[in-house]
Amino acid sequence: MNTRKKVKVIGAKTYIDHETGELQEMQIVSIEERDANFHKIWLSHVIQSLDIIGNQKIRLAFWLLDQMDSENKIAMTQRQMAEGSSISLFTVKHTIKALLESNFLVKHNIGVYKINPDMIFKGSKDNRLNVMLSYTDSKIKTTRQSNP
Repeated sequence: MNTRKKVKVIGAKTYIDHETGELQEMQIVSIEERDANFHKIWLSHVIQSLDIIGNQKIRLAFWLLDQMDSENKIAMTQRQMAEGSSISLFTVKHTIKALLESNFLVKHNIGVYKINPDMIFKGSKDNRLNVMLSYTDSKIKTTRQSNP
């Protein structure tokens, strides 16, 4: 994901230079950093369409997206996922394993997963950056635990 800057000239203002005492007129500029090069997805419509043609693993992935909170967390065990989604525990285990290996998910804690905010996030740019930091910390923690 890239960002771009929006520069907006607000006007001009006169300031006093503290060293020389001179009056100087300066332009006042507002600079905003914004997300760029991303696609907006109306998830419910995509889910409905893919659910028609997809298999159980795709159905589970979209079900997980629907369950995530504002920090991209999904707080439930694989058994709870199977029960909540009406998908077999066997399929849930294999799908979660594949999603972890593909960096779509990271295991945050026991029974808590996080969806990669580089792939999907709902909210503002600042909130996304906070969630990305938390996701990266979880990823580093998981890597350390699996490679002592």
